[in-house]
Amino acid sequence: MKKSIRIVLLFCAALIAYSCETPYSISNESAVQGVYPAINGTPKSVLFYYNQPTSSYSCAMKVIGTVPAKELDTYVVVGTVETLVQKTTFPADSFKVTLQAVATALNKTVSSFAPGASVILRNKIIGTDGNTYSGATTEQSAGGLLSGTAYNNLFQDLTVFVTCPFVATTAAGTYTVIEDDWVDYYPGNTLTVSAIDATHIVINEYPATYGNNHHGLVITVDPTSGTATVLSQNSGGYAATDVEYTSGSGFVFSCVGYIKLVLNFNYNGGAYNGYTLIISK
Repeated sequence: MKKSIRIVLLFCAALIAYSCETPYSISNESAVQGVYPAINGTPKSVLFYYNQPTSSYSCAMKVIGTVPAKELDTYVVVGTVETLVQKTTFPADSFKVTLQAVATALNKTVSSFAPGASVILRNKIIGTDGNTYSGATTEQSAGGLLSGTAYNNLFQDLTVFVTCPFVATTAAGTYTVIEDDWVDYYPGNTLTVSAIDATHIVINEYPATYGNNHHGLVITVDPTSGTATVLSQNSGGYAATDVEYTSGSGFVFSCVGYIKLVLNFNYNGGAYNGYTLIISK
């Protein structure tokens, strides 16, 4: 039973033998002063998959501007540190970064990027004029590069999420509670998860309600990304007259037996939102 409710310019420094990053403005995206790379259409892949070296962020690419592009340098950003991942030479009409390339740049194993982690990629272009162009040197004037219709530019930091394909039968099993902000259960308690079909699972004992409306917490999972949705459902009550509805969202990483949800409860007419539930095999 629930015990309690817890409310819970940039400036350019010219150095000998180094080119500087040149500031420029975008007032007309068809006549850019400088150069920038843009996603041409829709990205082909936007996720890194756990322990799959060839998984990638990839897209068709076009280059816009008045300065011919020589090279696109891609960095992985950890904190404030940029580490070079790869160089793409022009002409090029596609952009692709694999998880293996990121792991190699950081001197890590591919398996060290666990589901739930994110990787930030940052691009800079070296023009044939010898200058470096990047998102940091672009002013947002007249609805320009970073805020106008060209917001699909590749100077925008790319956050690539690490996940794994969802398999309902693999997700089933016994889990240990890591965190339950709603305090129906405590760390170390165990809960069981059952597969309903290819895109649905149920945490059988959660919430810890009882009565005719208790049926466990049904979770809908996107099979590609592991993104989870808890549609509003009647969860029963903690007493004969209680009524509780539960909804929320999160992730189910079946490959490593990890479920994290942020849940909202409507309990006897009162709204209590943002309670985290984490369980792991």
